[in-house]
Amino acid sequence: MNHAAKRYTVQLSERDYQGRRLACEVSDERYGDAAAASAAAKAEAFHLSMQLRRPIAIRIFEDERVYLSHIMPSPA
Repeated sequence: MNHAAKRYTVQLSERDYQGRRLACEVSDERYGDAAAASAAAKAEAFHLSMQLRRPIAIRIFEDERVYLSHIMPSPA
């Protein structure tokens, strides 16, 4: 069987999954595994939530389907 390598991509949005998409370096990258995509997404979302003082929605896609969704809360 021929298995194509999976690609993981990250999408960050303001407030929730319907919010304004945020352009950042992690959004332009393709990751070979979910752990690398998740680590990059969480680090960038934390930084953005501190800077914008808003929650940041994280979506990690495995090829075209949503693999993981998470919201980084805004700082208190």
